[in-house]
Amino acid sequence: MINLETIKEKINGPIFPIITPFKDDEHYTLDHQSVIDYVDFLYDAGVRSFYIMTYNARFSLLSWEEMKILNETITKHLKGRDQECLVIAADPMTNPTSVSIEFAQHAKAVGADVISCIFMERYHNDDQIYNHFKAIAESTDIGILIHEQMLEGIHGPCLYPIELLNRLADIPNVIALKEDSKQPLYSEKVINSISNRVNIIISGRGKRQYTHFNNMGCQAYLVGVGSFLPKVSFNFHDAYQRGDYKVAWGIINELERPFFDIGLRYGWHPVLKSALAELNIMSRTERPPLCSLNKEQHTQVVEVINQMKKSCYWVE
Repeated sequence: MINLETIKEKINGPIFPIITPFKDDEHYTLDHQSVIDYVDFLYDAGVRSFYIMTYNARFSLLSWEEMKILNETITKHLKGRDQECLVIAADPMTNPTSVSIEFAQHAKAVGADVISCIFMERYHNDDQIYNHFKAIAESTDIGILIHEQMLEGIHGPCLYPIELLNRLADIPNVIALKEDSKQPLYSEKVINSISNRVNIIISGRGKRQYTHFNNMGCQAYLVGVGSFLPKVSFNFHDAYQRGDYKVAWGIINELERPFFDIGLRYGWHPVLKSALAELNIMSRTERPPLCSLNKEQHTQVVEVINQMKKSCYWVE
């Protein structure tokens, strides 16, 4: 029986999403060797908390079989290097409950610690969502992370009701929640309501949000520039925890803000791939219908990176 409390404690500080690379061939093949190389790049920089997160991992572009292969390849490689690594696998973006159960059981079988599950079906009522996650949780003893974001309700987009999140947080092996609403007032309500039962990963402008929400009970944040500068994420977290706000906000202002600005201009995911390519970490090739940045756009990303390199906080 896995110790879910021990696993939950590892969902703390910077959490690193896995970026999925593709080959520049006719079929934009999933590049398994580059996946391993990227995971090793992060591990060698000190990363021990890995998240195969549905968006960064390009699950919208993968077949269900490719998703399982990615979950398995990354998990087995990391656990082969260090059993103490935290590995969060993921389920598809759209699928019936039975497939989420299948992915949760597969993640457990290959050695993952947590399965991140996202609800993308049209929202009709609270019981619909509660029953979905409860069925997944009851099918396995793996830790469950709920990837909470805007719901597509029958009357238009809406946020998870706080009452529903309270019910979900009481499911025994629901141990974490990725708060992805990007709406600060709502994030505060979520953290105040359930952070005493599940660990919260805040997403979107990670470092800035973490400085705001950590004192309220938010335990972790999803890294941004840390995807290509992992040591910077540790430097930020260490500085913030010891109260060195000059360093923490120096990193935010000189590294995070300029990169996030161009990410907002051209799209976070292709901009991040361009940065990874510029630093020779992986190819910037994307699988259609997602597009890589064109030459001019990529050049602008490189210009931002060159400016970031002038900061005393830049550490590769």
